[in-house]
Amino acid sequence: METSPSTAREVPVDVLPPVPADAHSPWARPGEPPLAGLKTFYHPASGIAILGIDFLVFGTELFSGFLDTPFMCVFAFLVTFPIVFAIQKKWGGNPNSTAFGKAFLGAFMAGLPFSIAGTIYGAAILALSGLPHHPVEMAKRLASGRPMVDPK
Repeated sequence: METSPSTAREVPVDVLPPVPADAHSPWARPGEPPLAGLKTFYHPASGIAILGIDFLVFGTELFSGFLDTPFMCVFAFLVTFPIVFAIQKKWGGNPNSTAFGKAFLGAFMAGLPFSIAGTIYGAAILALSGLPHHPVEMAKRLASGRPMVDPK
């Protein structure tokens, strides 16, 4: 087997053109809340709040041994409810009664005495909020500036 120095080859580099100064995002207009054109049951931020609080309270098991499960269920409900209500009211554009119902359902799901991530309940929250089912895909979309849900 012979080892000889290989010749250097140039590799073409693809460079994106500069973004024009008057360019704007096709899925968010100036002055509108984030993802305003998205039509889902929950705003994506509500889905993140529900699953995030549920994971922090029940998924990490940081509080096991300190507090009993019923107290943690009530805690998760009481923390999730006002957050989801505010998101649905402000960014989702829902009236008070609709935002209240959605917040109650989301807080109930976050307050279940087990982590809903990885269950059919977690999948339902992901689907209802329009979030991608895979966290790597979600991170790629956030980094690229693409919408969380492909427009149809």
